[in-house]
Amino acid sequence: MLAAIETTGDSCAVAVLDGDRLLVELRAEMPRAHDRLLASLFRGALNMCSLTPEEVSVVALSVGPGSYTGIRIGMSFAVGFASAMGIPITPVSTLDSIAWSARSIGEVGGRNRVLSLIPDRRGGVYAALYEISPQFNRLTAPYNLPIDELVHLLDENVFAAGPGATLIGDKHADYIAHDTKRLTAVAVAEYGRDLFRRGITVEPDQIKPLYISGVITGGKE
Repeated sequence: MLAAIETTGDSCAVAVLDGDRLLVELRAEMPRAHDRLLASLFRGALNMCSLTPEEVSVVALSVGPGSYTGIRIGMSFAVGFASAMGIPITPVSTLDSIAWSARSIGEVGGRNRVLSLIPDRRGGVYAALYEISPQFNRLTAPYNLPIDELVHLLDENVFAAGPGATLIGDKHADYIAHDTKRLTAVAVAEYGRDLFRRGITVEPDQIKPLYISGVITGGKE
């Protein structure tokens, strides 16, 4: 069983996968309440699946970029749980999970590149460009980008996904994957499952957050 945690944005969410089958996702849309919600959502997800904590074999954790506080809350819970259970953590870039979940949208639209976008809460976005077919590859390192530069990166082969894509505006709606505007634990779970199957895990005490250099400083959002 794989349990996934997403706390890097406004949503606090937990999902459980049994192999390729999604068993449950529980999500609460209460910004800045992750510290009060995560433990109960995690317990609730396991209870709905009639699972005990001992039946979880790996935790897929969204490690950022995103909210500094949200990332730390998710990491703290995941490390505590994984350490207690003696299981590994699969770290998942939030931007990677967005692009992974947008693959089917690209196939339908005949586009093979996606720009993953997350608001940085300073008037810009965290961004990374991906090739999604014929193979899934990240083409750029995550970086910080002003909103007014987004449109120039989109074309007939590149569309935008993630909560930051909504900042582009209705004028360019044809370039936006609107179904990806919320961060979900399902996306983290599905990409985390792929990473886990490739043997990509870390011990709980080795997990590291993914911050964009020079954007988050001084421990503040």
